[in-house]
This record gives sequence, C-alpha cells and structure tokens, in this order.
Amino acid sequence: MKVPTVTITANPATVAANQTSILTIAANDAVTLTITGSDGTSYMLGTEGGIQAVKPATTTTYTATATNAKGSITATATVTVSATQPTVTITATPASITSGASSTLTVAATAATQVTVTGTDGSNYTLQPAGGTQTVNPTSTTTYTATATGAGGTATATAELTVTPAATLQSIKHVIFMLQENHTFDNYFGMLNPYRKKNSLNMGDDGVDYEVDGIDDKLGGIVNTNDEGAPFQLFKFTSTCIDDESSDWLASFGDVNPFDFSTGRKIAMSGFVHNAEGYAKSCAANGSICSGTFTDTAGQRAMGYYDENFLNYYYYMASQFALSDRWFSPIASKSVDNRIATFSGGTTQGLVKDPGEDHLPQLFLPNIFQELDTANVPWKIYYTSTQGLCLVGQDGCTTGGSNYPATDFSNFAYSARYLYANPTGAACTAPTQASSVVGDSSNSFCIDPTHISPLSTYFTDLTNNSLPSFAFIEAGYGNNDEHPGSGQSILTGQTQVANVINSLMTSPSWSSSVFFFSYDEGGGPYDHVPPVPGHSNDLTDTTLGSIADISQIAINPDQYNPCLAPGGTPTTHCDLGASDPGANAGDAAASQGFAAQLGFRLPNFIVSPFTRKHYVSHTPMDHTAVIKFVEDRFIGNGAHLTARDAAQPNLLEFFDFSKSPWLTPPSPPKPVTSDSFPTNPCTPSTFAPALTTAAQPTTPTN
Repeated sequence: MKVPTVTITANPATVAANQTSILTIAANDAVTLTITGSDGTSYMLGTEGGIQAVKPATTTTYTATATNAKGSITATATVTVSATQPTVTITATPASITSGASSTLTVAATAATQVTVTGTDGSNYTLQPAGGTQTVNPTSTTTYTATATGAGGTATATAELTVTPAATLQSIKHVIFMLQENHTFDNYFGMLNPYRKKNSLNMGDDGVDYEVDGIDDKLGGIVNTNDEGAPFQLFKFTSTCIDDESSDWLASFGDVNPFDFSTGRKIAMSGFVHNAEGYAKSCAANGSICSGTFTDTAGQRAMGYYDENFLNYYYYMASQFALSDRWFSPIASKSVDNRIATFSGGTTQGLVKDPGEDHLPQLFLPNIFQELDTANVPWKIYYTSTQGLCLVGQDGCTTGGSNYPATDFSNFAYSARYLYANPTGAACTAPTQASSVVGDSSNSFCIDPTHISPLSTYFTDLTNNSLPSFAFIEAGYGNNDEHPGSGQSILTGQTQVANVINSLMTSPSWSSSVFFFSYDEGGGPYDHVPPVPGHSNDLTDTTLGSIADISQIAINPDQYNPCLAPGGTPTTHCDLGASDPGANAGDAAASQGFAAQLGFRLPNFIVSPFTRKHYVSHTPMDHTAVIKFVEDRFIGNGAHLTARDAAQPNLLEFFDFSKSPWLTPPSPPKPVTSDSFPTNPCTPSTFAPALTTAAQPTTPTN
C-alpha cells in the first residue's frame, strides 16, 4: 500500500456571494476522502475523488483530505467571494404636485449597509439599509438621488418630482360674468338644502356641512295676503311660465312694507302678493303699458318657488360649485337700473327708473369698461339678442332696432366709442367698423367687434383660448333670459346657460377662468331675507350661525341720492315721482339714500377650477363685488369706481387655489326641456296645485 495522493481545484476561483464554484478533486490509494471548508461545510466523496458544487457566502478555503493505513495527505483550494454590488431604486408618488402638497419617495436597496437620499433643493435623508419611504414637500421641481453603499461598492438612482407653483388669484386670466333676468333666491334656490342633502352635496372638502338660508324649513309658516284678504302660502310651481311681476322702486319698497316707507317702518316682508295683484290688475286693465297677458289677478304667483324638478342643471351646478345666500342686487329697482349700477360700480347717480323710460340721454357715469381701458386690460361684451328682441342672426326679424345689439352698456355715453347708430351710412369712426362685420347687411350701426360682439364669438374665443380678461355676457332678452311674462319657459334659459357654461368647462380656457352667474334683480317673487340694513337676518334660522348684516355693503355709492323730478320731468340725477319712496322727508330713502334698501337676494353660483366644492357663503355682497374682483385681479387692490364697490368683499373665500378642486370639471346633467315631461309644463294660467284644472307634470320622463 502506498501513501495516498490528492489534488483539489476550484473553478471559478472567484465568485459573488452565494454563487456557484465547482471543486474538482482527484485522489489515489485513498481509503477515505473528505472535503471541509473553512466556512464549516463538509462533503464526502468517493475514494477516487470527483466534483462538488459549492456556494460560499464568504471567501472560503476548501481542504481535501485523503487517508489510508499509510497516513493522510491534504490539498487546498480557495474560493474567493467578491463583495456584492449594491442595487437601489427610487420612485416618487405622485411624480407631480402643486407647491405646498407632498409626495412619497419609495426606496428599495440590496447589498447595502447605508442608504441616503439627497435632493437638488438641499434636502438630505438617511434610510434603513434596505430602503424605505420618505415624505417630501419641495417648493420647486426637485431631483432626488438615492445612494446605496455596501462592501461591493456604491449604487445610485434618481427620481424627479415636478412641482407646479400653487395657484393664486393671478392664476385667473379670464373673468366671465352673466346675468339672467328677474328671480329671487327663494324663488329659484329656496329648496336647495333638501337637494344637497339627498345627493350628498352638502359637505365641503373641509368636512363642513354647508347649508343655505332657504325656505325648506319655512313652507308652512310664511303667508302674504292680497287686497281681498286671501292668504297665500309658499307653494311649488307646476308651470315653467308665469305672468310678469313688478320690481320697480315703488314695488321693491312695497314688498318690504306695502304702505309704509318711513325710517321706522315695520320690516314685514308682506307686500309681494299685494304688488303682484296690483300689477296684474293694472296691466289687464291697460294692456298698452305692459307686455304679455295676465291671468293671475289674485297675486298668488309671487309666493311660488321652483326646485330641481325644473331646474335640474342649476341645482346641480349650485351644489357642486360654490354659491352665496347673501348676494343682492345693488339697487331696489328694475333690470336696467341694476345693470347700470353693476357696470358703474354701484351708482345710477340718483336715478331709480330706466333712463329710457325717463327719456334721458346716455349717462356720463364711471364704468368698469372705461376703468379697464385706462389700465389697458382687454374686455368684451358678448350680446345674445338685439334691441328688436331677436336672437342674433335670427331670420325674418323686422321689429324696431332689429339688428342693433341689446346691451345695457348703451346707457353709458362712453359706449359710443365702441357702438353707435349710423342711419346715414357715414364712415365709421375708428375703432368701430360698419355693422356688416357682425352680420348686419344694412350697416345701420358702427361697432368695434373686438369689444362688442355676438355670442357666437364667445364660443370661437373659447376654442381659440382667446377670451379677454373680462367678459360680460348679455342675456337673450325676450327669448331665453328667463324673465317672467315674456312668453318663454324658464327651461329655455337654463338650456342656454348650460350651453354657455359647459362650453367653457370643455375648452382650453377652463383652467384659467372663473364664471360668475346670477340674475340682474329679484323681479317681484317672494324672498324671506329683508334687503334692509339692520334687518337682513330677521327671518334667518340661527342654526346657520353668525351672519353679518348687510349694513356693511349697503353704502351710498356717491353723493347722489334719489330726488324728486323737478316739475315732474326727470333729469339725469332726479326722477322720483310724488308717490315714490324717498319723495317724502320721513321716508327711509329720503334720509338714507340708496343705503336704505338693496335689491333682493338672487340665485347665483361661481364656476371655476379653483372653486371650493359644495361651498356656501353667508357674506353679504351685491353685483359690484364681481366688479371689485375684476378690479383687484387686473388693476390692483384698492381700485374702485364708487364707495359701493369699494365696500364689497373680495370673494376669495369662494376659492381654493392650493388644490384647484375642479381642474377636472364635473359632468352636469342635461337640462330638462318641455319634452322631458308628459305634457308641456308652460301653463301660465294654471301654475299652482290649488289652481290646477288638469293633470300637471310632476317629474321628467326622460
């Protein structure tokens, strides 16, 4: 017997941790053959040797021992284990945020003894060797680098977090303002609370339950009596058309108290039916002074209200976006006066009646359009109808003023720079052009289409993302303005408004716009909130919390107070009749001027990607708050036309610029039409359940 021999080799001789190396062993004259590793492993092979796969975690020396009776012989081979190269990944979720928001970095690492994350903004974080998560809130776009360090070296990975600057008031590039005609808040939106709760639209993103000051809790407790002593409670309209009502200076004060206009008058809110009755009887007796027909000579229509059954689009928009239950018209009078006061920042310079009815020339009043011109801010008025009460482009319209744009800007002398009649066909003065530029083949007027243009241009400007900074949309007077008594259904106006707003929400202009929507004045229907300083919360439920009185905005705009027309002939500053509120020294309007009473509350909502969800404001305001908003945004804080717009709130409470809640707008329902009901719901002679003589539609059928 010979002394045994043995050899051992490793291939490869260098491996990564836990990777395979093959040991090859050859032996002669051995009785036993073993392999042991310095890592504690051991293997038994046949006496002639063979191969053995090994996976060392660390560098290991393997010893082969061959043994027989003559002795033992050993041989060694070393498998060197190289350090593992670390790996690391990093992601940011979300990868894009608005400044002020946060993102989560997720890091995963292997073969590391240390993991750090550094940002290009100077931030630095240390994580566990396996990685982890880290919340970050950079104020600018930042690249984060994750570094994993281990025995095998260093590995890095990066993730970029894009930061968009937080929206601010400056993010609004376009302010759009539209006023429809003649409805009070209670008349349209008094039943919002039940709708909001039923559809879970009463909770804001801030967790607050937002309730409106409506009539859902007052239906059985409010009564107005007509002159014959017939009492009428609030009721739900069964008709989308009703007879007209009055809202002039006398009627507006009379709605509060029909027989007392004094400073000490009782704030009774008892004259709505009285005025509706008187107006109908007067018009029925003398049709030449009124338009339309009158069947409700009892005045009941003044106590009617609508809900989501007819106003499904309006209820949805007012509940999804934001609204105010303290938005008043600026003047206690009719449409033209309020539209003038809106454009002028709150003043009519003493007038309480339509300048046209007073046979007055154009007025030299301050106005938002002139103010914007001075500041070089673009603006445009989009008109929907003509002075002939025809929709723009309507074929066969031959009434007086059939093609001339219907805009209350024409009451201002300043408007002549951009629009004036041209019956002789003389050359137009720049920047105006012959009216054929807006489709009037007769060239009967001169117009600057960059400032006054048909509504069709609005839709083009939306598509081209070329809206002006301030846009005012005139109602479709006599066609789709929702004015009672004009023979039109309120559904027609709702459809028109839906088209205007939906087109904005689906346009390139949406991301930088705000749309203020309301009505020019109350028009005569009941509203339970007195527009009288010191009394605006008299009938408001205390569960709504503390609400400021309107005295903070019921400010006389200037030195002009209502005054008697000398000799009965109106002047540019005085047009009161002898029986009008303010004509007698003891009247509230005589001593307090236009601050004695505002116009009534109005339906409204504010649509924008920045509007707070489901928000309801109780802050008093009138239309001139929108004018102030335009001034603040495009001219500068402190800019104002009168003391009235200067006193308005800044309206910033309606917006959440940090989150842009409606950057992706909602999908509103299609407005109902008369075809949505079993029968046409436009039945002005049968408008209330008590007067129903045939089955009336109750719910839409499609």
